[in-house]
Amino acid sequence: MVNRFGRLIVFMTVIAVFCCYGQALAKKRLKGYDTLVVSSVTVKPDAGIPERYAPNLKDAILRQMQRYNAKYKWFKKITTKMPSSKAGVVVLDAEILSYAPPSAGRRVGRSFIPGVGGHLGSASVQFTCKFIDGEKGTVVLNQDVNASSSGSDDTVEYAIERGAEYMAKVVKKNR
Repeated sequence: MVNRFGRLIVFMTVIAVFCCYGQALAKKRLKGYDTLVVSSVTVKPDAGIPERYAPNLKDAILRQMQRYNAKYKWFKKITTKMPSSKAGVVVLDAEILSYAPPSAGRRVGRSFIPGVGGHLGSASVQFTCKFIDGEKGTVVLNQDVNASSSGSDDTVEYAIERGAEYMAKVVKKNR
């Protein structure tokens, strides 16, 4: 009985060590890169979102990455143009998968339900971001984002801004 209990403790300790070690490796996926290139944002053909939102997402991601980089100093350079030397470069590509604009009925309904109605009219945007090694062309990190907005800021543009801020937090977690 004691021998089995001891083996169980050792087994659980080994599993815990491997889990912690795996999480430590996962947090360093973007370590070692000194340049971030926000390359392209595409819209999935069946997403149902107007093409005009693709530049909005690219600008929002660039703005949020630069804002967080000013504070945390992750990269030496964040740009939209690929440098001549691809060493130490990570490229961010995004694709908008779908969106849901707020409906006028939800906005009207919100005005009649104080306290509760603030969550009725929400817009959401789903997109995926891939961080690609500039030299090797391999995907370093792949992140799906489902960003939404509610309350008085229930626009698709605000949801895009929130999603871009989330992506900056993903970079912070993986640096």
